[in-house]
Amino acid sequence: MVNSKRKEENPDKKRILDQRKMKILIINPPASNGIKYIREGRCEQRLSSFQYVMIPISLPSIAAVLRKNGFSVTIQDCIADNQSIDHVKNQIKLHQPQLVIINTSTATFNNDKTTIKAMKELSDAHIAAIGTHVTALPEKSLNQSELNSVIRREPELTALELAISLRDNKDLKNVQGISYKSKNGTINNPDRPFMENLDDLPYPARDLVSNQKYTMPLSNKPYTLLISSRGCPYDCIFCTANQYYGKKLRLRSPKNILNEIEEIIEKHNIYDIAMWSDTFTLNRNFVVEVCEEILRRGLKFNWMTNSRVDKIDPELLKLMKKSGCWIISYGVESGVQEIIDNIKKGTNIDQTRNAFKWSKEAGVETTAHIVLGLPGDTKETIQQTIDFIIKLDPDYTQFYCAIPFPGTEFYQMAIENDWLITNDWNRFEINQPILNTKLLSNEELKKAKKQAFKSFYLRPNYALKVFKRTKSPKQLTNTIMQGINFAKEWVYK
Repeated sequence: MVNSKRKEENPDKKRILDQRKMKILIINPPASNGIKYIREGRCEQRLSSFQYVMIPISLPSIAAVLRKNGFSVTIQDCIADNQSIDHVKNQIKLHQPQLVIINTSTATFNNDKTTIKAMKELSDAHIAAIGTHVTALPEKSLNQSELNSVIRREPELTALELAISLRDNKDLKNVQGISYKSKNGTINNPDRPFMENLDDLPYPARDLVSNQKYTMPLSNKPYTLLISSRGCPYDCIFCTANQYYGKKLRLRSPKNILNEIEEIIEKHNIYDIAMWSDTFTLNRNFVVEVCEEILRRGLKFNWMTNSRVDKIDPELLKLMKKSGCWIISYGVESGVQEIIDNIKKGTNIDQTRNAFKWSKEAGVETTAHIVLGLPGDTKETIQQTIDFIIKLDPDYTQFYCAIPFPGTEFYQMAIENDWLITNDWNRFEINQPILNTKLLSNEELKKAKKQAFKSFYLRPNYALKVFKRTKSPKQLTNTIMQGINFAKEWVYK
């Protein structure tokens, strides 16, 4: 009976041992052509945007899920750690992972393919990619690279099921949410339903990354992202948000969020947090509960977030400010109502004016995000937008070029109307124009973007505002140096 019992236990013990042996490397690839990029869901842009270094929070989030289920996980963020492809090769040789999960974006995909190829030459690991680009174009991504599979949409649970299937030598045909190569060509498995309860996710494995290297602009203080919600019910034609996280708003519980914040402060000594969501303020009661829970627990930290201009009000802003919110970003997009309507934003100019007015009255700083070259834009409408933003007078403004990312309605419009001047993914980044429309040429948009930055930031009144806001000589020096770097990378390069 004893021997029989031991025989029954052996398979389980072997599985535990196998689980411990299976190593997984999660990697944010090296800089693309010497240019560092942010790759996090719908946020794809050069790192030099306001000179901050942003944690790719999906990576430690995936790692936490895998580690909770017994896998050995390593994260390599080549962007934050300033590491080259040679370092990646050394990591592959050192760890010999059985599964590699690589973070991708549209503008970096061609360069990321080089990283994938280098890893393949050194290892038999199964290499899977995450991101909005491979979600939108899974078959092309597989056919154009040496990837084994693509994790589409929300990555955590799909990554776990993929890891379990590889460990147990199971057929990948039953892993929801992946596309993969097989002997019969590329196979697209059914989509995985989005998680209903985000509280089920363990807190991101921040101990696996270099937290002190993720820094805020100007102050250079360490900060982190906190996933507060997922999903966006709106239909902005240029945005990849709802194809990646769905249209249904899914909220974490305020208690769960605050427990993670306490861990961030106590365990990682970080006191600056970005509430990371498609739109933090979509559910007003949720925001109120989060703010009240912060106040109830007596937590002292600085936080920032984003909002639509039609999802904010004076009382809510005052409560947010009281609980530690110091800056809020608004997707303004344009100062011309016709353009806003063309992109199906669903907001109006008066709502924009009110949002910035109320924010100032509450003492919350503001960032306006503007997209130039959207359908219907002309030299005249862009000048109207620049004039509108100057009157709005936000604390910061970012001017982007309209980029039709794969998977968006805007991409289909660009293809159908022959607007694209290139099919090179390297050019699909939001600081450079790639469209020629009947109303606005590529060269005209390039000049307009430069003029927008000059018009906003080179005003004497703005310089005076920055000087008054500066609290120390060191901060003033940081501001000047980061302004110079920003101009080089975003305005003139």
